[in-house]
Amino acid sequence: MQWAIKTMADDNPDNSGNCTRLFNAIQSFLKKLSGKLKKVSRGFPVKILFFLIGFYCATAFATVIGQTGDWDILSAGLAVAIVEVIGALMYRASFALLGRMKNMISIFNYWKAGLTLGLFLDSFKYEVDELLESCSPFNFEINIFTGLW
Repeated sequence: MQWAIKTMADDNPDNSGNCTRLFNAIQSFLKKLSGKLKKVSRGFPVKILFFLIGFYCATAFATVIGQTGDWDILSAGLAVAIVEVIGALMYRASFALLGRMKNMISIFNYWKAGLTLGLFLDSFKYEVDELLESCSPFNFEINIFTGLW
C-alpha cells in the first residue's frame, strides 16, 4: 500500500528511504532556499552601492532644490517622472531590445529604491524639525527646591 498524497519531498532524487518524510521536506526546502539566496546575492555589492547612491541623490536633490523654493513643483514632477520611467522599464523588460539591458535596468531599479526611500525620509526630517521648534518638548525647568523655603 502506497501513500496517495505526494509532497515536495517525494521529488527529492537522493531520497534513500532511511529518512523520514519530514526530514526530506526540510532538506528540500533548505536546498530551494539556498538556491534563491545565491541568486539574490549575485551582484550584491553593486546593488547596495546603487541603493546608497540613490539615497545620496535624494539628499542632494532635496537640499539643492529646497533652497530656492520656487522650483519645488517642477522638481517633484521630474522625480516622479524618473521613478515611473525606471519602473516601466523594469516591468516591461520582456521586449527584445530591453531584454539585453535587463541587468542595467535592474541596477537602476535599486537606485530608484534608494532615491524614493531618501526622499521619504527627508520629508519626515523636515516635519520633525518643525514639530520640535513649535512645541519645544525638551525645553523644561525642574525646580527641586520649591518646598524647602
